[in-house]
Amino acid sequence: MKRILAFLAIIANVVLYTASAQTDECEQKFEAYELNIKSHLYGNAESQLKNLVKQCAKYNSEIYVYGEELYLYKIESSRTDESKSENITALLQLFDDYEKSFPGNGSAVRKAMLLKKYDLAKDDEVYKMLDGFYKTHKDKFVDYDALQTYFMLYLEKFESGESNITTQDFIKKYADIAAQVSYAKTTLLDKKTALLQKQQSEMLTDKEKQMVEKADNNADALDAVADNIKILASKHFSCSALSEYYSKDFDKNKENVTWLQAAATVLYDNKCYDSGVLHKIAATAYQLKQGAEQAYMMGMLEVKNGKIKESISYFEKSAAMQVDERVKANEYYHLATLLKNTDKAKAKQYALKAADTNNSFAKPYILLANMYSSVIKNECNLNDFERKALLFLAIEVLDKAEIAEPKYKATVAALKEEYSQNLPSKDEAKVAGYKRGKQIEYGCWINETVKLPKL
Repeated sequence: MKRILAFLAIIANVVLYTASAQTDECEQKFEAYELNIKSHLYGNAESQLKNLVKQCAKYNSEIYVYGEELYLYKIESSRTDESKSENITALLQLFDDYEKSFPGNGSAVRKAMLLKKYDLAKDDEVYKMLDGFYKTHKDKFVDYDALQTYFMLYLEKFESGESNITTQDFIKKYADIAAQVSYAKTTLLDKKTALLQKQQSEMLTDKEKQMVEKADNNADALDAVADNIKILASKHFSCSALSEYYSKDFDKNKENVTWLQAAATVLYDNKCYDSGVLHKIAATAYQLKQGAEQAYMMGMLEVKNGKIKESISYFEKSAAMQVDERVKANEYYHLATLLKNTDKAKAKQYALKAADTNNSFAKPYILLANMYSSVIKNECNLNDFERKALLFLAIEVLDKAEIAEPKYKATVAALKEEYSQNLPSKDEAKVAGYKRGKQIEYGCWINETVKLPKL
């Protein structure tokens, strides 16, 4: 018995040693391969890729991520149709290998999109591939291009009348895909927020930095997809039909914040502002999770109902919770625009907050300049000269707008020209008892000092 145990121990040690040796070998091969990829030495990397897929298939998923980069480069730089075809075939095989070693990674979607791009499969086949992944790995179906293609292929089937798809089927599919687009955006921005928070205490990896840099563009692309599919789908149903669909599923999802927020977004995007279902869903989502996204939706619904005053607290809460400075600044600016006609002091406060939060943001300064230039007669007890002299302040603020975002140079120049035509004259200053260098103290909501220049 002791001999048997000793033999088994020897075998176990041999297995462990062999596995360790193989891991070390795979690590060395991967590092050499990674270096070539990052150095764009794709010719050297291709043979390494094939070897890694053969001998170290499950060592690291980046083997396949880098491999996709390699073959996409080769496809784009192919000089002959034959070479391009060979590289496309190689990439398709790599997607299969990736799925085999790391199931559900999303390569099935990219394979479908590659087949679609180069007309290597019928639309029905591409649709089945996308639909299959959506049904089995819904949480990973977040690519904006694939989501739009998925919808477009279904729309074509519906509009052809050859697939026996009913209007109710179509509404369900549209609602599902639109909700998935909303989910993809929320997931993307949540990841970005988490990385921005992480960045405050530790360094991000190159991959994480790249994710943060691309997040806004990808979010904008998802917004565009949401708009596109809404426009194309809306001619086939009404708000009442969409509301009825969500109403039927409400009870089983009333504690599912993800579903509730996505449903509210779809109804809102389709301008179903009068829908009681929309308000019910949005309010329920807010009760469950009083996050930035839920608060912002509640604020927007109050605005649509003409309840500007009631919307403010929601927008304030949303802005306070934002980590992304660009988003936070936009929300403060939005608050300023809402209040510019009813509470100018608050509007100015939020405009300045927006500018302070994002120093590359011109709109808050342009808004302030507009507020200063549009002061009406007798507002804040100003006489005509003092009201005209405010244009000096408006012009000064416009200079800040151009510094913040040089792309507004033309807008700033046009506004300055307009304001300059209405500046007070030397004679008006004399009549009002003002001369060069004298300061005008403005109270009220303006709360600024203007030093008169030479007139």
